[in-house]
Amino acid sequence: MTIETTILDFQLSNTFEQYESHMNAAEQQSMFKEMGVKTFYIGKSLDDPQRVTVIFQGPENVLYDIFMNPETKPIVEASGHIYAGTKITRWIS
Repeated sequence: MTIETTILDFQLSNTFEQYESHMNAAEQQSMFKEMGVKTFYIGKSLDDPQRVTVIFQGPENVLYDIFMNPETKPIVEASGHIYAGTKITRWIS
């Protein structure tokens, strides 16, 4: 199995603290665990507190497929993540 590192860079509709607590909630962590995904880093920009970078690692295509699926958009946006303008970079080793 190829492990992919996915980096998302995006704007928030809420505060960084609200986003971070949503991502670290037991329900979210349980969902990530089921998918085989780990969250390595959640950070906010020094220049813009509404801009966030998140680094995930998991099976190839898993996060990308979830993010690109229109049906999961409301789930993603429930965290405060603004879909439009999100930059996604994907890395494998």
